[in-house]
Amino acid sequence: MKTMHMGDAERVLLEVRQLLNDTDIIFFLRHGTCLGAVRDGELIPWDDDIDIGSIIGMHNLDEQSILQGVDEFKRAGFQVKVLKTGFHIGVELSKNGIPVDWTCYRVLGKSIFQYPGVKIPVQIYENLGTVCLLGEPFSVPNPPEEYLTLKYGPSWRVPKKTGFEADIMDSIPESINLEGENSIFTRVLKFFFPRKYSIRIKILSADSQPIPMTEVAIAGVSRQTTDHNGSVQFDLSNEDYYAVDIGSGENREILYEEILKPGKDYFYIQNPNERYGRIHVLKEKV
Repeated sequence: MKTMHMGDAERVLLEVRQLLNDTDIIFFLRHGTCLGAVRDGELIPWDDDIDIGSIIGMHNLDEQSILQGVDEFKRAGFQVKVLKTGFHIGVELSKNGIPVDWTCYRVLGKSIFQYPGVKIPVQIYENLGTVCLLGEPFSVPNPPEEYLTLKYGPSWRVPKKTGFEADIMDSIPESINLEGENSIFTRVLKFFFPRKYSIRIKILSADSQPIPMTEVAIAGVSRQTTDHNGSVQFDLSNEDYYAVDIGSGENREILYEEILKPGKDYFYIQNPNERYGRIHVLKEKV
């Protein structure tokens, strides 16, 4: 992963803060941005993006106000991409080479689900706390220590450049299902159009040989074992970012940011010399 230039990242974060404040949109720091602010009082030097969040239906946020915020970012020169799923509306922003992930979560039951499938009780966002970062007040989940423990595990106070992905992946339930009519409708579509809502991943060794009987998990979806051809199949409802866990023990690799599209086939090739930090590794078959 490419780390951010800290000076540019600080300027972009302050501009994001100003734009959202001017639009009366309440947001909070999350993921590594929250971790750095609470633990260190600064951005994490090896972080690769800025993470902020809001919650739909809370603090007067609705889809229309999100779109108003998107328009403000465009006018300010940000590159913007919007992605809607059953769990959130994701707004991917970029300016001066600094990626900003503004995720607006949908409340499901009494929780939200943060990437890559971590269940967070919505009550810790009702009365947000405050931390000082870059000389300005920023909102954070309250209490932030509870949030960071849920997200990163009990050792969140120990800085980790690599390896934190495994702590997160191991804490996520095997599957997360949306409740209600939308889930029923999706299941019906999957029954009648199975390939439209499934993907296949073929797991290959460094010399491009199929690897049978190895575990592959997509966080929040399911865990499968490859067949004799080295292939597994998963059902997905949306194109989105997913975290993929391949293998076990010394042969385990976690691909923390993979874009997967329902109805597509992918392949993975092992790299014994690189087990951490690879992104966009799964290649679509053509």
